[in-house]
Amino acid sequence: GDDWGQQHGLIMGPKLWRKFLKPRLAKQYAKVKEAGKSVSIHSCGRVWELLPDFIEIAIDVFNPFQPEVIDVFEAKEKYGDRLSFYGGLSTQKTLPYGTPEEVKREVRTLIERVGKDGGFIIAPAHATPGDVPPENMVAMLEAIWEQYEQ
Repeated sequence: GDDWGQQHGLIMGPKLWRKFLKPRLAKQYAKVKEAGKSVSIHSCGRVWELLPDFIEIAIDVFNPFQPEVIDVFEAKEKYGDRLSFYGGLSTQKTLPYGTPEEVKREVRTLIERVGKDGGFIIAPAHATPGDVPPENMVAMLEAIWEQYEQ
C-alpha cells in the first residue's frame, strides 16, 4: 500500500495522482486481475476524491476506512456496490477514548449500516494505538462476535 492522503486531503492533489500514479497502478492491478486475484490497497488519509478512480482501476478493497477523514456511511452508499471497505472503527476517537459501550455501539452501527449487503470488513480503521484501554478492545471483539450468535 501507499499513503496518498493526510488528514485534510491528498498529499499531491488529484491531478498529479491521476497523471503519475494512476496509469502505473492500473497496469499493476490489471496483472493481479489477470492472475485471478483481488486487489486490496492501503492509503491513509482523506482520499475521498480518488474512490471513483480506485473503482476504475479495479481495486476491490480499500483500507484503512478512516471515519475521521471519510464519511463511511456516504462512501458505502455511493460506492459500496463496486468497492469493499476494510476498517471503519475510529482509532483516533472511539477506540482509545470512548467507553466500552460507545465502542460496542459504533461497531454495531458499522456492521448494520456499512456491512449491509456485504462489502465490509469490520476492523479498527488503522493500527491500534498503544493507549487503547484493554476493555475497549474486549468490547470491540464482543460486539463483532455478537453477529455470529444471531
